[in-house]
Formats: sequence, C-alpha cells, structure tokens
Amino acid sequence: EELLTGTAAGKSYNKTGTEGPNPLYEFVRAINGNDAHALGEIVYKVKRFAAKGNIEDVLKAAAWCFLIYKYNQPVEPPT
Repeated sequence: EELLTGTAAGKSYNKTGTEGPNPLYEFVRAINGNDAHALGEIVYKVKRFAAKGNIEDVLKAAAWCFLIYKYNQPVEPPT
C-alpha cells in the first residue's frame, strides 16, 4: 500500500491512491501499446533481489504486478 500510495504520490506518479487513475502508468502504457515497461521493472527488481537480497525489491515487483493487473481488467460498459 505504501509503495502504491505514499511513494507514488510523493513522486507525483499517482495522487489518488491505488483505486484512482495513474496518469504516468497510463501514458507509458499508451506509448508502448502494452505493459512492457512494467514487465521490465519486475524482471529488474527480481534480479536485483536475487543479487542483493533486499526484500523491498520483492515488494516493488509486486506493486508493478498489481499495476499490470489493474490495467488489464475488462472495462465495464456504462449503464
């Protein structure tokens, strides 16, 4: 929660919490046309965890996984 809310807001990535929009993620995803950047971040964090053993890297990888999950949910049609 802290990584997705506190840290992201502190860096001005996302000011509305985990449920609100994340304009930076949406922008990068639109440019790439997919979640490639997030996937690269996950690989990087896991590789760094394997090398250095900092458990925070696992949490950061999980946060990126959450963003992929969030932005790949089916869009509900308006009622």
